[in-house]
Amino acid sequence: MAVPNETDLHKEFGNIKLEADAVLEGMSICQTFDLSASDLFIRWQTFVINRHGGDAGIKPTRERMLEVRSLMQLELERKSSQRRNGAPGSATKLPRLKERSHYDKSSVGALLQGMVSGSQRESMKTPQSANRVGLLKGDGASAPRGSPMFLPMTPSAFAEPSPSAVRYSKRKNMGYTEETLNPSLPSFKLPDIRRHLCIIEQDRSSMGSEAASGDKSDDGAPRNKGTTSAGSQSAAKRMRYMFEKTATRTETVNKRIERMAIDVKTKYSIETLANPTYPHQNTVTAVGRILNVNSEDGQAVTPMSSGSLYLETSRRLGNGRRIPLDVHSAPSFALFPGQIVAVEGKNLKGTEFSALNFLQLPRLPCSPAECRDGAVEPFSAMVACGPYTLADNFDYEPLFDLVNKAIEESPCAIFLLGPFVSESHPMLKDGQTNMLPEEIFRTKISTQLTRLREGLPSTSSVFLVPSTDDLCCPYVSFPQPPLNHSLAMHLGVPEGVLSLSNPAQLSVNGVNFAISNIDVLFHLVKEEVSRLPALSSCLPRLAWHLIEQHHFYPLSPPPVECAGILASHDSRLRVQAMPDILITPSRLKQFAHLHENTILLNPGYSSRGLSGGTFAKIYVHPPDDVRSKTMMLSDTESVSPTDCTSVEIVRI
Repeated sequence: MAVPNETDLHKEFGNIKLEADAVLEGMSICQTFDLSASDLFIRWQTFVINRHGGDAGIKPTRERMLEVRSLMQLELERKSSQRRNGAPGSATKLPRLKERSHYDKSSVGALLQGMVSGSQRESMKTPQSANRVGLLKGDGASAPRGSPMFLPMTPSAFAEPSPSAVRYSKRKNMGYTEETLNPSLPSFKLPDIRRHLCIIEQDRSSMGSEAASGDKSDDGAPRNKGTTSAGSQSAAKRMRYMFEKTATRTETVNKRIERMAIDVKTKYSIETLANPTYPHQNTVTAVGRILNVNSEDGQAVTPMSSGSLYLETSRRLGNGRRIPLDVHSAPSFALFPGQIVAVEGKNLKGTEFSALNFLQLPRLPCSPAECRDGAVEPFSAMVACGPYTLADNFDYEPLFDLVNKAIEESPCAIFLLGPFVSESHPMLKDGQTNMLPEEIFRTKISTQLTRLREGLPSTSSVFLVPSTDDLCCPYVSFPQPPLNHSLAMHLGVPEGVLSLSNPAQLSVNGVNFAISNIDVLFHLVKEEVSRLPALSSCLPRLAWHLIEQHHFYPLSPPPVECAGILASHDSRLRVQAMPDILITPSRLKQFAHLHENTILLNPGYSSRGLSGGTFAKIYVHPPDDVRSKTMMLSDTESVSPTDCTSVEIVRI
């Protein structure tokens, strides 16, 4: 079959205007899949019906043609996998190449060059792309039809959406509000709100501060600029996570215990803390770390129980020794391995410390005055966490719907948390795609980010937060620096989309955010033991441990499947100031809970296997309106940021 030319495509598409890039891409699809112009038009119509509900206003751009190509390729790979696994229809054989005595760089280069469109072919010639995919240099000529080096990929039918995608498109719970916090404060839309962004960190040169603050214009709003590179690159050079020493970890643990001991002495006016490993007939106060150790062989046991608890001291307070901890007399506790505790009790025989009461640990300091700027101003925000696609495709339907919702409501700040290309995706784990993670990000994520940035007003900010589960982030340990400028450009991240570190701490209009994009809640729920804790709700209590421990990952040791926790960068994991909103995404059930003037928020995942997930909407109302609504008698009476904040967790 002859490859259709530009005239054939224009004739077949009729009144539908084709851009020049779309024509080139369409001709390339016809050549690759051995299609006629009529076949391509039928597949385009099917794509519009399946993806856009038959909207006649959808124009065939190059990006949409690339989506058509991707769907057809996925269908072909799916059918090939079925044939290999002996599925029904396996008797049908794919056309095979004729035998060649050898392949040289010219033939391979011509094959690869002939299977892409003209615009893609030019990008493949760049040195960066050649180094990335190992592309051999060729003469750039397309392989002639019928030559032994050309393999036409001819699927028997157009690539239809996966079954889960069909169910997702027909879901009935879209837009359903799963949970609300402060529902008496109605939701609203603020298209034009002045924003003030700053990082709440003692070390202003720490990773993520430049990325979060960005270049600021004279009016205080960030300029339309991509991820900054100076701070993130210098921080990245220090992320030598393969060179961490055991001595570094022990020193980090010792410093954590010592810092908490100093705070406990100050809060409770204790002159001297006791060494719990010594005999004490009277009640004394000790500070140490909880361990889960078997007393017989000294090895960790799973799961932790009240009979396997040990208390470890610091070098100064008890020479770093450990002693069994008896909690049967304690009326209330919630403990996990690695937790720093202040405990009152006795050691009658010198062999066991009997806990009588666990003291409340000192609270975090308030944020610096310059970050709050004296007042809280109203704004709206949206928070979503990956994965953003269903488990059996790379179509990213949930992300597409999220972008539509964000453009419709125009929030002042949008936080998109990774993973964007998850290493846990079944199709990547099973090798069911030939696309590189960077290619998936460029063609699927970056196109939606561009649409989001162009659809939002200039007063809105879009933030990306990396994940340890993301294949496009080169740093797999926690904490993570923000994406540097060169990597963001390689991935096609548009200008105006900023990258934060993981974890991140920042202030928006006087409201302090703390974001930790690692599933520490899931890790804690398997290790915690409790009895009548002060915060009875399990999931919010797990998040509150991060605030109480002043640390974004207080669990130690982490589970085997978890990415490495860098003790050498423990200062990046310390919560520097009391947050108003703590965001901790988890696979556990989504929640929004207010505890001690802090909102604990798990927005949930944007996709849950083969179905859609949830995201969170945050509304901060004017303090004056809240004061009048709550009938406060004095205008000078303070209103906390959490009093002004309402949260909705909504189904995508």
